[in-house]
Amino acid sequence: MAAFTRRPPAVSETPPSVPRLRLNPIPHRGAVLDGGWWPRSGDPVAELPGLVLAIDDRLGPVHLLELGVTGWYHRPDLLAVAGRAIRLSWSLEMPPDLVVAVGRNGTRTRLLVVPPGATTFAAWSALDLAILSTNTEKAAETMDVAGMSPPSPRTAPETDWESEGGELYDEDRRAHPSRRVAVSREERDGRTLLRISGDIDLMTAPGYRTRLFEVLRDGGDRVVLDLSGVTFFSAAGLSLLAETRARAERAGVDLRLAAPSARVVRLLELTGTHGLPPLHPTVREALSR
Repeated sequence: MAAFTRRPPAVSETPPSVPRLRLNPIPHRGAVLDGGWWPRSGDPVAELPGLVLAIDDRLGPVHLLELGVTGWYHRPDLLAVAGRAIRLSWSLEMPPDLVVAVGRNGTRTRLLVVPPGATTFAAWSALDLAILSTNTEKAAETMDVAGMSPPSPRTAPETDWESEGGELYDEDRRAHPSRRVAVSREERDGRTLLRISGDIDLMTAPGYRTRLFEVLRDGGDRVVLDLSGVTFFSAAGLSLLAETRARAERAGVDLRLAAPSARVVRLLELTGTHGLPPLHPTVREALSR
């Protein structure tokens, strides 16, 4: 516990809330960000304890947070969290959309900070981009790309997307019952072709993830994803493809993307294909080469 030489640590008047946080499950040395966080307000005393506890559980004890001075109501030097004092380091040079959690062993977890007033769709899109295993965009650039992604016209109401516990982003979440996950499978000379159709967004990505991971477990040496039938593609789709590629590499499967629809191409033009499976213009090329 840090020594209280100047003033006692700031104490929150309310219990720590479950943070709207996404951490990269597969950290990558080349990644600029390790995840993203969407605070509910600009009050550091109310918002930071829940963040610290969540990082403690996943990555080990935090002893220091580095933050920018912009966007926060006040700037305490010490913060009481679970019986210990966390030091807060405020800097004019730190971007307002970045927070760095430093562990006792010196490890640094860099998180995108989504503005509290961001729209629900833009916020969760930004969090999906932030956890891409090989993201190379700075925090501000990630928010810019998320803001360019329009929400699906068939997306469920915002009240269905997120509760105080962030249930939508639990690992066991399920797609909204009104959204259909459409995947057809075809075997061609020992190679598996999956034709994906419909929207890939915040609500449907969990269902697609379950289906794709099932195929990787029992599919052939090569799996091709036909994206020509995708009618909407958000940052959640990018995150899904990056996760699927990582799973395929561990399983020794040659995963390829083919025939992206105009919706897919539009987002890939903004973000690039770094960290995603190889992309082919046609299904025939992806299967044959």
